[in-house]
Amino acid sequence: MATAAAPAPEQASLEDAFGYKIKPCSLALPPDSMIRYVEPHPGGFRGLMLKVLGFYSKESTRIRGAKRLYARITSQVENPELYSSFGLEKKFRTVHAMLLLHVWMVLVRLRNEEKGANIGQTMYEVFNLDLEQRIYKEGMTMIITKWLKELEKNFYGASVAYDKALSGSSMKEDLERALWRNVFAEDDSPMPKSVLMSLAIFQAFARYVRRELACLVITGESFAPR
Repeated sequence: MATAAAPAPEQASLEDAFGYKIKPCSLALPPDSMIRYVEPHPGGFRGLMLKVLGFYSKESTRIRGAKRLYARITSQVENPELYSSFGLEKKFRTVHAMLLLHVWMVLVRLRNEEKGANIGQTMYEVFNLDLEQRIYKEGMTMIITKWLKELEKNFYGASVAYDKALSGSSMKEDLERALWRNVFAEDDSPMPKSVLMSLAIFQAFARYVRRELACLVITGESFAPR
């Protein structure tokens, strides 16, 4: 009886990349997580002052929640293995593309929340502030306004492409094409169809995105503090 050939090392590493083949699970932090945030509720004078200063107002609570959501995004995006697993160089363009993609995924999840639009807009503002700081670090201070306008244009263009790729009328390959254009491609060149390893990477990355979206769907309402 013939036995199946063992997967090539490259294929095996892709199949293990970021657990995209593992069953989707909630992304809620466990109670004992070191990065889990618990709102302080001190008593006495300190608690009174926090109330007077508006610490517990809806706006302040929403801003803190948006910052925590974005911190989870940057934690994932700044992981060097995310890039090496999918054959990407970690540089400004690819980091921005990854940030954009993961922000979009969270915004998709927030659409299912009654007040998701509020925290989604606040998180998008946090995202833009972070982009501004990243542009400064790149030394592009003289053209920062131009850069921000161009990056905002990229955000909406990529978001529309991702939405269409997941619509009911889309084909399975549409997400791979959208990811190629917005994450992998340095220019307007078409997605390669003849290099098997390249195709495996695009398909793996598309599965990673679908799995992350599935994980977000089953994450409880605590995912979006407001």
